[in-house]
Amino acid sequence: MLDDPGLYGPRMPLPLRVQPVPGESTGSFVNRLAHANGLSLAAFLDRVGQGEAPAEPERVEKYPQSTEMYVNEAGLRYLSVLADRSPGLLQQELPSLNADQLQAGGEDEEAEWRWPWEPLTGHLVRYCPLCGDDLGVGEAVWLMSSDSWQVCLRHGYWSDDSRGRGPDFVQLAELPETVAAHRVRRRLAGQWGPAGEELFADAFQVGVYWWTRMPETVRWVQRAWTAELNARDMRAAPLVIYPEAAELAEAMLAFERVGQRDAAGRSRWLARVEEMMAGWGVDVAEGRQALLVWLGRHRTEPPAPASRRPLMLAAGHDRIASRTGPVSQRSCLTWQLGMAAADM
Repeated sequence: MLDDPGLYGPRMPLPLRVQPVPGESTGSFVNRLAHANGLSLAAFLDRVGQGEAPAEPERVEKYPQSTEMYVNEAGLRYLSVLADRSPGLLQQELPSLNADQLQAGGEDEEAEWRWPWEPLTGHLVRYCPLCGDDLGVGEAVWLMSSDSWQVCLRHGYWSDDSRGRGPDFVQLAELPETVAAHRVRRRLAGQWGPAGEELFADAFQVGVYWWTRMPETVRWVQRAWTAELNARDMRAAPLVIYPEAAELAEAMLAFERVGQRDAAGRSRWLARVEEMMAGWGVDVAEGRQALLVWLGRHRTEPPAPASRRPLMLAAGHDRIASRTGPVSQRSCLTWQLGMAAADM
């Protein structure tokens, strides 16, 4: 039994149903639901009841890659009725409907929507078109992603939040090292839980530091060209540094597992990673500082683990890194892609 939408809410679902794609943006889902029933977004919202519709529904409909829909609790109930899905199920499938994203307003408030031109959190990233075809979606789907990119291992597609600058997707057939790197990331997270994901985030942030100072590194330029991207465009950075980040994450995991954190142990690890950097064509002198910062935050022992307890990272890491969010938040290295080198 769906929740009562209230006095002014819709009483019946729309004739045609739409299956949400897990992780889909609310705006993307609502547009698809409207279009499936032959409605424009404005006409769809007229059927919902009272509420604060977007000021320019035509622009919202035209640029789904730029805007996201947020609702209050009453708005969630309205959407639930129209979509013929329980509020709880919609919240599981559409991240922007989660309780921490609902707009202010109690149960007796009128339904309200907001359509800011930037998502409040996360990034709008295109869903793999071949996965969409398999589901019979019929139009573009936009995901709400914590990172600014998504990788489809099934079809070998890379997508990001580029918003129409350059190709919508990168086919990874000629970049197998990037596919392999994403598998490493998933394996680290699967085997080591949050610690594995955070170590990948640390390694990725080191890669950001390196790319900011050395975007002309030959292998990164070659990958960007293969992907038909501008080698100095920030959009290219996550894609081109992914393989080195994955290898560095495995080296960081080895450091954590060995646990030799004294000066000699840190020096041995640094020397091994510098050999890796030289093999990648990354300037060692220019890139060493990022590794030293990481070592400084991982030099103290973590709390003694209980029996069968997951891998614990150093206290210096845990004081800074988050267990959720994009790689920049899950790392103990706080610089951001797009910062000037001098600010890192």
